[in-house]
Amino acid sequence: MGRAGDGSGGLANRTAGGRACRRYAVGAATIGALLTCTPVAAQQSRMIAGTGGGKPRLEVDGTPFLLLGIQLNNSSGFASQMRRLAPAIARSHANTVMAPVGWEGVEPVEGRFDWSVVDGLISEARAQKVRLVLLWFGSWKNGNMSYVPAWVKRDPVRFPGVTTAQGQRIEVLSPIAAANRDADARAFAALMAHLKAVDGARGTVIMVQVENEAGTLGADRDYSPAAEALFRAPVPADMPGAKPGDWTANYAERAHEAFMAYHTARYIGAVAAAGKAAYRLPLYVNVWPREQPGLLRPGDSSPSGGAVSWLLPQWRALAPAIDVVGVDNYDTNVAPYTEIARAYDVPGNPLFVPETGGSMAHARHAFWTLAQPHAVGIGKFGIGEGFGMRDGVAMEEPIALDYRLIGPVAPLLLPLRDAGRVRVAIEEDGIANVPMSFPGIDLVVRFGEVRDGYGGPRGQGNADVSGRVIAAQVAADRYLLVGANANLRFAPPLGRGGTVQLISVEEGHVERGAFVRDRWLNGDETAFGVKLPPTGATLMVTVEQSQ
Repeated sequence: MGRAGDGSGGLANRTAGGRACRRYAVGAATIGALLTCTPVAAQQSRMIAGTGGGKPRLEVDGTPFLLLGIQLNNSSGFASQMRRLAPAIARSHANTVMAPVGWEGVEPVEGRFDWSVVDGLISEARAQKVRLVLLWFGSWKNGNMSYVPAWVKRDPVRFPGVTTAQGQRIEVLSPIAAANRDADARAFAALMAHLKAVDGARGTVIMVQVENEAGTLGADRDYSPAAEALFRAPVPADMPGAKPGDWTANYAERAHEAFMAYHTARYIGAVAAAGKAAYRLPLYVNVWPREQPGLLRPGDSSPSGGAVSWLLPQWRALAPAIDVVGVDNYDTNVAPYTEIARAYDVPGNPLFVPETGGSMAHARHAFWTLAQPHAVGIGKFGIGEGFGMRDGVAMEEPIALDYRLIGPVAPLLLPLRDAGRVRVAIEEDGIANVPMSFPGIDLVVRFGEVRDGYGGPRGQGNADVSGRVIAAQVAADRYLLVGANANLRFAPPLGRGGTVQLISVEEGHVERGAFVRDRWLNGDETAFGVKLPPTGATLMVTVEQSQ
């Protein structure tokens, strides 16, 4: 266990002969050999700024990194729980575990820090050979203050909560209170300093989430006397787009949400800046999106003050220490899912979906997400011991198939993707034939059984609607195909005669960024289209066009 109060914790990066050699006990387990007596070679993860207003990219150990995450449940952010879930994590094929760290456990007594939970998670991540993203559950968790320490909860005078229009105090810390912000910032800075001390040379922790779905549930804004005075005052000059006048004059019916966004963003910006001053790891926030079924009411359908899509530019300006604003996206319908995702895939902010579900629909959407240029990655929320098992028999989960296919090809895929040379097709209910176009060639992706009929051979759809394909143009005549349950046909572009001949179809894998052939496919496997089986495959197809 880390020594309370000194901020150093129970691990160290002091080295001798290139090896860290300090032993320390964390909880009941001695983890010194595992944590600190292994060669130190990793580089710190970082966000590399895009050029010309472009999107930054995540790098780990000096190379682009595609985050394929599995998120522990809210009460599973402990080494013992992660160890219990190790077989399920392995079955997920995730390269990153996303684990919550609650403020209440880190600073149970004001000014005295206990790093045993953090150290245990780092130890377990190293044992399982996965990267770690820590989720700082500080002032906010799903628009609530449930993870703040007891000494904060018990002192509402010093740490005021939001007051409703009816004069009731709810269990949400007020974002206008400096005492709330400063206490959170001190704790977060201590966490980041500890991470630098124990992990700076190893780089197990690659990102940190600042708060969780921040904002206020239960009220559209704070109605305390202090908040009332600020609401009726002129909008501060640092609010992007502000004009003379108060919040109502500027934002009309959206004034309450804009007011809370201003104060919440500045609060979290200060917390993030304090942390980054201690250790420059990539930091992000995750957003409960405003786009929800039914009536859209800030404080009810989504937390008021979060980085919702219409306030994203303001949030990014007010919290510059945040590298990425990610959006939690659980929608199972393709149109709203992609609409929400595209709202956060904007210049300067790459697409990142820290939370999504585990259904087949979510897996299809994950495939689409990971194919978007500059996307940081995706995280599947929640994992239990039964993940990947059915009646005691291993059964690959849909999201695990995504990770198994995309993870190994990422070194080859990412440069092509970010250069605009990747296309993606996902099956939908009633949509089993999806066209793709590259410069100089067209493809059609057909899902399910292919039958002849009017309009030519067409896919009939898979019963489980499971088809998904990523295609990348490696060269004018070479195409990398990754996916499952699909059949592809190449054709000349519209207006150009001739045919497209398959020169070779190779099944294989990627090593050190290069495709390695395992076998050639031919005969029945290619005569009626290039096939990707239900279990998935990685293919390299070489074609030649003739007039």
